[in-house]
Amino acid sequence: MDIKKIKDLAQNYSSQQLNQFADQFENTGIAPIKTSDDPGDQMSDYLQAAEVKQYMEENHCDVNQAVREFSKRVRGVLK
Repeated sequence: MDIKKIKDLAQNYSSQQLNQFADQFENTGIAPIKTSDDPGDQMSDYLQAAEVKQYMEENHCDVNQAVREFSKRVRGVLK
């Protein structure tokens, strides 16, 4: 998980756009916004950024708070 890339995507695109990027990448293999050479990392960046952005939109918070909450969720799963 590359927080810098996720934050950048979440700050610059809507959750809908990020999900469209993921769909396009899945269907064509072409990354609309390239963040990684690894396809798995590329898809993860889109999907994680979409989650962060959705949290921002729903809770009217900034990207740093949304990333903190997202990271808590991830750590909770990894325990």
